[in-house]
Amino acid sequence: MAPCSKFFWRYNVKYKSDILETIHENAIANFEIGAISQARMREYNEMCLAQEDETDEVEEPVAMEAVTA
Repeated sequence: MAPCSKFFWRYNVKYKSDILETIHENAIANFEIGAISQARMREYNEMCLAQEDETDEVEEPVAMEAVTA
């Protein structure tokens, strides 16, 4: 993913989907030129960015002996 903004270039940003990534990048561009407010940008962040609990984390595997016992 190419950096799209001076505000987000440092962060490893995870999006909920590819479409929401495009929407968010456009919102960032509009925010940078002053076309949308900071409050509206927060709404785009909530809509487009994946929360920590939504990321694909791998759970520890359960031993088969423990499951069948």
